[in-house]
Parts: sequence; structure tokens; C-alpha cells
Amino acid sequence: MSIKFTETVALESLGASIGTVRDAYDNAAAETVMGLYKNEAAAKNSPFITGPLQTLADVEKLIFDW
Repeated sequence: MSIKFTETVALESLGASIGTVRDAYDNAAAETVMGLYKNEAAAKNSPFITGPLQTLADVEKLIFDW
């Protein structure tokens, strides 16, 4: 955790909702989104892929289309 984030949370009288170190629940939402991305957008038969992904712009277009 960044010190600045922790200070901001404290200044706003908010409770942190971040899990403990090495807690499997910390990244559950991110892991779910990445799993969906891999299965829906980046799969070989994905309707979002219109050609080979050769450049960063190709990947960015795929992400935005997805």
C-alpha cells in the first residue's frame, strides 16, 4: 500500500477495504476480469479480433472493442 493512499483514507475517515498481505481475496475482481478478457477477447475464435495483433494499437483496439 502506498503511504499516500493510506494517509488519504485516514484523512477521509474511511475504512480500508484492502485485504491482508498474501490474501487471495485482494485480487479476486481483477483476476475475474482478466479471465473474462482472455476467454472472450483474446481467444483464437474471438469476434473481437479482426486480424493479427502485431502492434500496441492492435491490442488497444481489441481492448476497447471488448
